[in-house]
Amino acid sequence: MIGAINRCIDWIENVAMTGLMLIATVVAIIQVIARYIFSNSLYWSEEIILYSLITMSFVTASMGVRYGVHISVEVLQAFLGPKLSRIFKYLSTLLGMVFAVTLIYYGWRLFINTNNMGQLSPAMQIPVAYVYLIIPISGVFMLFRYIGLFQALLLDKEEKQKQEIIMT
Repeated sequence: MIGAINRCIDWIENVAMTGLMLIATVVAIIQVIARYIFSNSLYWSEEIILYSLITMSFVTASMGVRYGVHISVEVLQAFLGPKLSRIFKYLSTLLGMVFAVTLIYYGWRLFINTNNMGQLSPAMQIPVAYVYLIIPISGVFMLFRYIGLFQALLLDKEEKQKQEIIMT
């Protein structure tokens, strides 16, 4: 079950990252052409590029959990025995889950409050709440990733999971 959800999240993240990067790049190129060749600037280009970069940052947070590239203190593992090292892995995974739940809760509250205020973005006039919606979505993705990591730790599949990540 977790594996199927993991593959679905992988697909969503890959499509989102590809699409957002394409949008930001194309809009930036069009903006440069419009400004220097036609002497006319696109008033909405900066905003769409900014929102794309913000969204990409939150999407990559979940990808960082998947590939194990978030900042960690690995020097402790060198000094601790395997048993204490395993306890620290459980603890860090549980703290990651707490962080993901915090993102979901406060991100959702931010979305609801901003949506109720009806705040619009300055240039594109879209509800800013939709931009903030990436925060709880990213939290959900991260939570599923941490649940999968915790399950792998419980089933002692950590090394096998690392090998799977390297192979894919």
